[in-house]
Amino acid sequence: MKYKTILFDADGTLYDFDKAAVEALKSSFNKYEIGWTAQRFEIYKEVNKKIWNDFEKGLITTKEIKTERFKRFFDVIGVVNIDSLQFSKDYLEFLSQNNYLLDGAKDIVEWCSEKFELVIVTNGLASVQNPRLKKSELREYFKYIIISEEIGFAKPKREIFDYAFELLNNPSKEGVIIIGDNLTSDIKGGVDYGIDTCWFNPKKAKNNSEVIPTHEISKLDELRKLLS
Repeated sequence: MKYKTILFDADGTLYDFDKAAVEALKSSFNKYEIGWTAQRFEIYKEVNKKIWNDFEKGLITTKEIKTERFKRFFDVIGVVNIDSLQFSKDYLEFLSQNNYLLDGAKDIVEWCSEKFELVIVTNGLASVQNPRLKKSELREYFKYIIISEEIGFAKPKREIFDYAFELLNNPSKEGVIIIGDNLTSDIKGGVDYGIDTCWFNPKKAKNNSEVIPTHEISKLDELRKLLS
């Protein structure tokens, strides 16, 4: 086999973050007596996506994320008189309790663990990711879990890959592949670092970017053939 180590993204690749976020937002909305609608969730996703894109570009810190995204969100939906920082704390607490897996995630991780060294590399907040991942049924299969907030760098920055490679005793780049759903963080990060990449694209979205992955899959089970 060409590869010896797999760097897995977490949310959107192995974990159903949208489902977890919906449940956490619903719980937060109920606590603050805000009316829940599917449209408001779509608005939140757009606001959140923009915030994390800014984070990946180094335009905003993780500390600012915790308040700014809900401040922006409340401005859009016209909600006033709610402390965005406290709302964020409650939301993150609810979110940390949810770790739903995507279809096929457990089977493919279990299969991969018999053949490869596995590491999770995730952009996220430690207060959310640590509780979720530590109690996940996938935890036992991963040698390391690397969370961007804990080391101070996020994908696609090369420093987060430097950190991972140092933990792994600096393996040959030819033997490492990163698998993720985000072109601008997972795939760009891998491409820039000089390792192979696999874009997990379950919705079969068109790639309009300049980032070209080594491989592309729409189902996690396709990794069996690709990695063999």
